[in-house]
Amino acid sequence: MRDDEGRDSANAEREAGDGTAASDKTAADGGAAASGGTAAGDGTAAGSGIAEGSGAHDRAVDRERFQTHLSRDRFYPYPGPPARYETTEETRPGGVRVTRVRYASPLPSGLAANDTVTARLFTSDAPSSGRPVVFLHGFGPSLLWQWRARAADVARLGHPTLLVSLPYLCDRRMPGFRRGLPYTSTDAALALPAYEQAVADTRAALDWLLTERARWQGSNGEEAPRATILGVSLGALVAVIAAAIEPRFEAAVLLLGGGDLDTIVFQGGCRTLVQRELDRAGVRLENRRRAHRMYGEYLEAVRRAPHPLDVSPSFHYYLFDPLTFAWHLRERPILMVNARIDPIIPRHATEQLWNELGRPEIRWFWGTHWTGGPWRPFVLRRIARFLSGLAPGAPRTPADSAAALPPDEDAGR
Repeated sequence: MRDDEGRDSANAEREAGDGTAASDKTAADGGAAASGGTAAGDGTAAGSGIAEGSGAHDRAVDRERFQTHLSRDRFYPYPGPPARYETTEETRPGGVRVTRVRYASPLPSGLAANDTVTARLFTSDAPSSGRPVVFLHGFGPSLLWQWRARAADVARLGHPTLLVSLPYLCDRRMPGFRRGLPYTSTDAALALPAYEQAVADTRAALDWLLTERARWQGSNGEEAPRATILGVSLGALVAVIAAAIEPRFEAAVLLLGGGDLDTIVFQGGCRTLVQRELDRAGVRLENRRRAHRMYGEYLEAVRRAPHPLDVSPSFHYYLFDPLTFAWHLRERPILMVNARIDPIIPRHATEQLWNELGRPEIRWFWGTHWTGGPWRPFVLRRIARFLSGLAPGAPRTPADSAAALPPDEDAGR
């Protein structure tokens, strides 16, 4: 793994920005606009960034389901794993075996180039019984293999690591789509299906990984095989959602993550792009602020609910904000690693997610929106320590972590 690959990854991550548009005009009751995007059922995509004739798919603009109050039944569906996974052995130096995995997305978008999931499984040559890890990347590099150094690092710790390509990114990026679309669309009817597909693809990856683990190691009497989910930047946002919905993710490692999309967008690196789209859509500042105030009330209801999708959202961008799902992860071990001078994920967004998760272990380093280069050893040491503390078959609560720190204490010296 060459250092220049790490620098290339860093440049790409810095250019991309992992914010998402914190606004849509879709009210759960079909009422008036409050925050951005388009009205439910009007069939348009104002401010979405998708050009006419770009191949925007029918499912992505399916607005009928936004009229329902049955959130758990209508959002983040998972039809089950695909019938077939294709695997090809690859060779890599450095004591790590690499297996290429391909499968059909269980929640297809209708765009062929986006609906085949590619993944890479990294396993150490040394025998290991470590819990497997599903690795979700960020916006950064344009090809999945450019993330291999990060995944190989985790595999060398003794944890089989499956690096999964997210929809519309890396090998699945669509020609004609601007970078970050549809995750950064100001229309939730376009952005939400991307998050839903990402979560479904992640669950399908987990199904394959746990099946392979059982084949490698045999049955050890564990009734409910589990794994850890690790996400970087955008991948961290998706990881929070996936872990809350999929109980087999016993723990989560969140690198450069945060919550509250309004804060991420309007205090982070995406504010100029998103504000321009909102201006074109005629969304006023007071409407966006009203939607954000209502989000606080929505979160109070979510905390009281058995499941994060049991509460109908007034605005559907709530359904892909990590804060919506974080409360329901408070009983699982979490590690957060964040940068003190991150221009993409503002510190306030990180603190909000940290609080909503129940103040789990958090580590800070003096860097930007990049976990490579000089910060790579620090980040890897924190991951190694966290994963080694996960006793097989014995999930623990964040409170059990002796390393838990308040966010204003420096852990990166």
